[in-house]
Amino acid sequence: MTEPEVKRVHSRQSWRRGLTWVLGSGIALILVWLVWVDYQVRRDFEALQWALPARIYARPAELYTGAHLSITDLTDHLQRLGYRQVDTVSGAGEFTRQGQQLRLQTRGFRFWDGSEPGVMAQIEFAGSRIARVSASAVGGAFEGDVPLVRLEPVEIAQINPDTGEDRLPVSLTQVPDALVNAIIAVEDQRFYQHWGVDPKGILRALWVNLRRGEVAQGGSTLTQQLVKNLYLTQDRTLRRKIEEAVMALALELHFSKDEILAAYLNEVFLGQDGNRAIHGFTLAAQFYFARPLAELSLAELALLAGLPRGASYYNPRRNPERAMNRRNTVLRNMFEQGYISAADYDSARVADLRTSQRPTRRNRAYPAFMELVRADLARDYDADALRSEGLRIFTTLDLRVQDTMDSALEPAVAAVEVTADDGTALQAAMVITDSNTGEVRALAGARRSGAVGFNRALNAVRPIGSLVKPAVYLAALESGNNTLATVLSDRPVDLLAEGGQQWSPRNYDDQMFGDVYLHDALARSLNLATVDLGIKIGVDTVIDMLAKLGHTRPVPEYLSLLLGAVDMAPLEVARFYQTLASNGFYSPLRSVEAVTTGTGERLQRYGFETEQVADASSVFLLEQALQDVFAQGTARSVADDLADKLPLAGKTGTTNDFRDSWFAGYGDDLTGVVWLGYDDNRSTGLTGATGALRVWTAVMQQLNIQPRQTRAPNAIVWHEVPVQATARPADDDCRNTRLLPFRAGQLPVAVTHCLQSESLLERVFDRFRSQNP
Repeated sequence: MTEPEVKRVHSRQSWRRGLTWVLGSGIALILVWLVWVDYQVRRDFEALQWALPARIYARPAELYTGAHLSITDLTDHLQRLGYRQVDTVSGAGEFTRQGQQLRLQTRGFRFWDGSEPGVMAQIEFAGSRIARVSASAVGGAFEGDVPLVRLEPVEIAQINPDTGEDRLPVSLTQVPDALVNAIIAVEDQRFYQHWGVDPKGILRALWVNLRRGEVAQGGSTLTQQLVKNLYLTQDRTLRRKIEEAVMALALELHFSKDEILAAYLNEVFLGQDGNRAIHGFTLAAQFYFARPLAELSLAELALLAGLPRGASYYNPRRNPERAMNRRNTVLRNMFEQGYISAADYDSARVADLRTSQRPTRRNRAYPAFMELVRADLARDYDADALRSEGLRIFTTLDLRVQDTMDSALEPAVAAVEVTADDGTALQAAMVITDSNTGEVRALAGARRSGAVGFNRALNAVRPIGSLVKPAVYLAALESGNNTLATVLSDRPVDLLAEGGQQWSPRNYDDQMFGDVYLHDALARSLNLATVDLGIKIGVDTVIDMLAKLGHTRPVPEYLSLLLGAVDMAPLEVARFYQTLASNGFYSPLRSVEAVTTGTGERLQRYGFETEQVADASSVFLLEQALQDVFAQGTARSVADDLADKLPLAGKTGTTNDFRDSWFAGYGDDLTGVVWLGYDDNRSTGLTGATGALRVWTAVMQQLNIQPRQTRAPNAIVWHEVPVQATARPADDDCRNTRLLPFRAGQLPVAVTHCLQSESLLERVFDRFRSQNP
């Protein structure tokens, strides 16, 4: 062999060795890549756990005999929960109305204190009250009256994960068979036959789509779609398609069809709600129909099954005609493949879409109340847990109270507003709590419903004016040295205040009334008499009483404190008056009742805590004066408007130059605080009586606040006192009298003098009156 031939042979051999090495290296790399892909797919799918938002619920509606709830209120609430009004109740989430009677089948729910089963319930109404509640197990005859039926709570908000995704993961057994059949019929007919990639399916889909002139079927398998959503970008490249196919094969190799299908049902993107992405069919059912997946009809399930092809393009709210055509394509596929009968197909394809109204964006609902919830939760939960662990948070928000307040507040503020020269709007805040438990029922941080930004209910710390006076008078009654008939001096006084400054307080209208009873001084909000009382008991005693009533900020020991030179936010005022409303028992205000995991295991219970901080007899005596605020005091202008709801207790408050208008008041069920003012602290032109009181009245009328029904403690007796306050009454004074309550053994001179001057017959009548005031 010649030398050139030898060289050519060596060259060919070298080239073959190089090619073999390159091919071998390439194959090795491909094998390594396949092994890595297989490992990655298996590892990530086994550990698949979505970041789930914390779901926040309002207080559930509780139906019981005597509850203050009208049939209209309950009907509205049921519709908000997604219940449908029907002629005959045949399933969960349905109700029917006949006159003043509602019949419904509840869905049941797992609360923090256990599971509430679904029941058939019959609710009878008498005016604005529930007259009777009867119920039975689903499918059984009505067994008679029951003490309580509790509906599932309304979800009002979420604390969303950083991904912006939201979903309600469920197992495959919780998904209706009709939905599974619809998805397979339209997305992947051979799902249970292929191994992740289906060449036959690709060719069949191409043929069907060409024949129909529309995208009736997809070429990608459900497994490929799942891989694309979980692992890959949306790039349409050959490399990505190869990765998609390999990953699909890996998934099919290691996991069952049911596991893959369940993951797809929970992962697929089905719509957008602002910055919240709707993933999975369970959440989509709530989003589009306001109903659980199990309650949807065949037509509704088919509509959802058509959305993965293009959730925005087929959005039934924006594009109803496209959505209906897509739904009917799904139904036709189901019929042609034998999943539904001809009758079912004909019935479903002519059904209306029946989508619900677009829901309020959950991350924007009730922003003022939600700020309080976040603050309360921050004491026990970090932000990551709230955004990713799917916690369930049960709040104290009463939707009837909140929605009523929201609708009434803006027009009520507008009705009293003195228009500013530059057009700046008067602002408002309102807090409503349960008078007995301290649970926050409603909160408004601005006059406009849903306003975001500065939350005045929590953060507008302003002087409270005469709202402080009940603390002054309660401290005096608690001292044991004062009664409602204690005579105070309502006369001018010049005092040396802090820093050597001269302080000359005066009454609001510059009138003076000389000797006045303690009872009248509070009812009529007399400044001079209050200062006289405060000096006698000491400013430090008043500060101690404020602390007992729940005020936690430091309070300077200034004489001006007696007339309201103490700063509070509306929520803090509500805490103060809540203690009065609960007869001297302090309960921390609560916005959160309990927290559970996503599956219902209880993590935290924020139970009812209470501490007696004032004697019940003292609080009862104080309340008699606060009730007379409506009869003869600064709230008498609204007495006629509230006539059927009296007695109520309350107090107006006005600060210097009319910068702040306040009213705090309570009935048997609700305590409410209203503040009106400007953020730049300019004058409102309103007193507490001409501003906040009227707003409070407008809201509480619509809420049907219940009159106070406080029973007198055993230590209380009622006696006649002279109508006109005087330290040393003459016999003539004892002929014109009025009835006031006292602690037994604490009768002042004015009372004992008149008793001594009475005849035996008059004393008998007095004893009768003391037992029947």
